[in-house]
Amino acid sequence: MDLPDSAMFFLSPAPLAVACATITLLTAHLVSPSARATTTFWSLGALACWPTGAALWAWLAGSWSFERSWQVPLWQAGFAPAGGLLALLLWTLWSCRRRPALKGKLCLVLMMASGLWWGLEQWRTDLLTPLAGPLPAVTLESLEGRTVTPARTASAHYVLLWRSDCRPCRQWLQRLAEQPAGHRPELTLVNQGEPLLAVLRYLDQHPDQRLGLEDTSLLLDPGQRLLALTGHRRLPVLLHVATDNTLTRAHDLSVMTAAIP
Repeated sequence: MDLPDSAMFFLSPAPLAVACATITLLTAHLVSPSARATTTFWSLGALACWPTGAALWAWLAGSWSFERSWQVPLWQAGFAPAGGLLALLLWTLWSCRRRPALKGKLCLVLMMASGLWWGLEQWRTDLLTPLAGPLPAVTLESLEGRTVTPARTASAHYVLLWRSDCRPCRQWLQRLAEQPAGHRPELTLVNQGEPLLAVLRYLDQHPDQRLGLEDTSLLLDPGQRLLALTGHRRLPVLLHVATDNTLTRAHDLSVMTAAIP
């Protein structure tokens, strides 16, 4: 399956997570009908423990693609499923400490639900992000208004999809601008959907966020075709393109953005 075909199968992870959580809570009530009060108490706590544990784990283990940073606020760190599962297991051990049999059943339910979620997420990811797929020949525009078709390069490089009205995009550009030029990866900036005048005005107001790039590395994608082909809905998105013009990875950077003073 090539990249354009896979974009047709875009499926947000949220419905899968909600479905697995619903199955888990319903199963918890069914495994021990005589302990409904305990399972209800456990369910209410579980709804708070999973997002808290997942966010805390992601914040503690979070890192930038280019450098380590502790400036990411907890609420912007994203979610790490392993942290959520650990928090749920700890909550289960404490809330069911007086009911050993129920504690074992609920721990088993959690492990089975986590396995189900992992399988569904792998299936979704396989549909969403095919690796080693050829980068399609998308027609872009230069800042001079010329039509450009990105050519094959001699080395692997990154393509950053961004907009000037996207706060995480501005933050990423600012952080990259703060890095020494020699430490930056080979990069092409492709604006998604903004008119030429808006892009030029923004880059004129923030010349450092041009990152010292030549005009050939500052491109426009008026139809947002690259963003649509990746299957992502939020910006910025970082594409890794190999030397043979193969798209190997597509990263949603919106959950890994550090705040700018």
